[in-house]
Amino acid sequence: DKMVAIFCSVDAIVPVWAYMLVATKLDGVAKNVIFGTQELAKSFLFQETLQQIDVEAYRDKMVVIKGCGKKEVPPFAYVEITRLLKPVVKKLMYGEPCSTVPLYKQPRK
Repeated sequence: DKMVAIFCSVDAIVPVWAYMLVATKLDGVAKNVIFGTQELAKSFLFQETLQQIDVEAYRDKMVVIKGCGKKEVPPFAYVEITRLLKPVVKKLMYGEPCSTVPLYKQPRK
């Protein structure tokens, strides 16, 4: 029930069907299977999670995207959350509530 990234880290000729065979064996065992590095797998998980966000819950609200945390967040995830939220939020900021960087403010109607 874990995500598995299939990847060959050495310079070797591996037929495509070999990766396909590994994927068939992981079906029903792994939560998800992708081809790529561990970093790509993390990016995939972030993307998958961001797509599940109900952006309507943030309509016309002021939103702060937290900048510091214990877990590393790839830059693409910040870009993606900005892309998803910008059309609905009143104001979008980055950082901590005590010191934010303004990113976007909805034009007055």
